[in-house]
Amino acid sequence: MNANGLYPPLFYATMSVFVSDDVAASVIVMRVFNSALVVGLLSAVFFALPRRARPALAVSVLASAVPLGLFIVPSTNPSSWAFASAAVVWIALYGALLTQGRRQITLGALAILGAILGAGARADAAVFAVFGVILAAVLGVRRDRKLLIPSIAAILITIISLAFFFSASQGDAISSGLPTDNPPLSVSQHLSNLVEVPALWLGAFGATGLGWLDTVLPAVVTALAFGVFCASVFIGLHRLAPRRAIAVALAFAALWLVPFVLLAQSRAVVGEIVQSRYLLPLVVILLGVASAGQRMISAWSGPRAFVAGVALTAAMSFALHDNIRRYTFGADGNAVDPGAGAEWWWAAAPSPLTIWIVGTLAFAAILAVLWLELRDLTGSGATQASVQLYAPPDKAPAS
Repeated sequence: MNANGLYPPLFYATMSVFVSDDVAASVIVMRVFNSALVVGLLSAVFFALPRRARPALAVSVLASAVPLGLFIVPSTNPSSWAFASAAVVWIALYGALLTQGRRQITLGALAILGAILGAGARADAAVFAVFGVILAAVLGVRRDRKLLIPSIAAILITIISLAFFFSASQGDAISSGLPTDNPPLSVSQHLSNLVEVPALWLGAFGATGLGWLDTVLPAVVTALAFGVFCASVFIGLHRLAPRRAIAVALAFAALWLVPFVLLAQSRAVVGEIVQSRYLLPLVVILLGVASAGQRMISAWSGPRAFVAGVALTAAMSFALHDNIRRYTFGADGNAVDPGAGAEWWWAAAPSPLTIWIVGTLAFAAILAVLWLELRDLTGSGATQASVQLYAPPDKAPAS
């Protein structure tokens, strides 16, 4: 897959360890490994972060996960690592700026690890890692904070990212666009691309098919998942401090302008070549910096978290059902039981219906635990008390 050096070498070198004569078994092991790696990395960063910074990570991952994020994380595609890298690099480095001692060292190391994974998987993820360094600096650099460890981590992230970027021919696409035989775009086509870019955002929430773009999902998935994304951003924008306003503006500009420039360089219009999965890391970053405020605990209290959790669970369930159905019967199959009339499935594995039900319940359980924890925190005292509980060790505000 990467014999010609199109991608940075780390992802495919790691996946090659699991290659055997049994193709199906190799793919399963790769998927399990990537799932465990991403979950482990996200968990490590979550618990290493100061409490008040944890909502930014949780919101950014959950609100961007359905359906594309959940599809690519356990995949054999390098986008799996790019997604994880975008979620952790900026927030781990930002958390390092809020803390000191062992926790600061741990977060700095996790930020570097996230950059290695992302930059070692996709050339554009290397760029996003450096972008994460910039956002962390905008949000967290203060004169009264210990900056040595975060500075060293930031320098190493930049060096590692540049090294991986220049190791892959894929990096040429960043500067010159994706290869096409199209003639140069007209002014009207450029303008059309500029206003159609949000269609690529919607693709990450189910408007574009999964897999080879042939697994079409029902519109309810996009409506619910994108609704949670928009709600998360707007909740985060409440009482926006100047530093976070700058960070949000930079992240939003990147989410709009990166695909626009790439389309212009590639002589392509929206719907051609540039896929939504290329932009998913920027979606994660935007959600994160928008949710990095001091009052996120109280902002998500009450029915907001419950409604968002129900919406995401419903969207995930519909998406999982149709994706299972696509690979058991085909794109033209439609039944409540995703395994009805299955033409392919493992004899010894749980049934497709069981996988669908258990998967839905597991996702709902994660959100339910978070909602109950949030309710307990906000219900145990006044809003200010919850903010203080989640305050970082140092007393300077972060945004």
